[in-house]
Amino acid sequence: MTVPVEVLRTLEPRQAAAWLRANGWELVDTRPEHTATWRKASDAEGDFLIELPLDATFRDYARRMGEILDTLVVASGKPPAWLLEEVRASTFDIIRLRSTGPSVGHGRVPVELGTRLFGLTRELLLAAACSAHDPRPVYRTRKPAEAMEFLRRVKLAAPEEGSFIVTVHAPVPPGLQPALMEGMEELPFERRATLTLASAAIAARQAAEQAGLGGGADPFLNGTAAGISANLCDALAGFVDGDETTGLDLQFAWAASRLVPAGTPVAVHVGSDLSPILREGARLLRATGSTPDFELEGAVVRLDSDNAGAGGVAVIAGQVDGQPRKVLVQMDATDYAIAIRAHEDGQLLRCEGELVRQGRRFQLDRVRHVAVVVDEE
Repeated sequence: MTVPVEVLRTLEPRQAAAWLRANGWELVDTRPEHTATWRKASDAEGDFLIELPLDATFRDYARRMGEILDTLVVASGKPPAWLLEEVRASTFDIIRLRSTGPSVGHGRVPVELGTRLFGLTRELLLAAACSAHDPRPVYRTRKPAEAMEFLRRVKLAAPEEGSFIVTVHAPVPPGLQPALMEGMEELPFERRATLTLASAAIAARQAAEQAGLGGGADPFLNGTAAGISANLCDALAGFVDGDETTGLDLQFAWAASRLVPAGTPVAVHVGSDLSPILREGARLLRATGSTPDFELEGAVVRLDSDNAGAGGVAVIAGQVDGQPRKVLVQMDATDYAIAIRAHEDGQLLRCEGELVRQGRRFQLDRVRHVAVVVDEE
């Protein structure tokens, strides 16, 4: 395989170094800003030795990188195309989401279905990132800033051959701790998010399988620590609705720049038979989970107080999980006065607090930031 010069120039020294380190090569010498010498023992005709250029502006950089790839092909026994892709992706966790089903074939899908699959990919990644930040049964309106920032950093890769595959590259900072301290440092959020996605997908599938065999709802309700959330279950179920798509294969390739423990998941399959169970699990998680930082906005439809000077309860008609709901809001005197004014003037009210579901009723506790929504027209 002849690698184009423009491709060779895009290979970064740190990507090659990460791949070498992860594949058993030893750094034996470094000339700062010039070259790094790597060696790998061989039982055949002596050790392999390469000199990795450390400056991509060298005039012969592309030629030297091509020679290094030729050596690595011989040393690893891997096909050139595979090896090139591994090196280029050595600083990324790669998640491949392969959809199968009647409407998916030869890498082509209807536009509406393709749009939905990309949207579900976003929801799945966001659910995992939210759980990596703060495990909860459900994430409603406000998502953690760290999770949203993660979503902005991940990238979609070019399409791959095969069925319909969405490939996501999540950048992972390299591990800098000495070997003796590996496992003691706190993982960067990017790696925590991708590991959470892997563990949560497996836990959700197992919970659905157990529930389908009569195991009840406990595997869902007790799976928050593993990353199970209503949002994640709904996203997985959406991928395998049993109509247009019937299967989802999640595959993980972990960045060589930061090693993962042995036994870390690399693949999980979800079939359409689990879709209705996952959706029921999501419903139960929403019914039992509170949301600490819920933003409620809506019309004040009822006021209830024996003494407005001491506060009272306002019933606000707003949105919860995309559905119209009436939420009871206990307010002190100051906030209740604001609610009275909004009700009399026909204006919307906005407030924050912890959303709690009690049976079929929603209530907002620890209320704060009560304000009338100002019309900006």
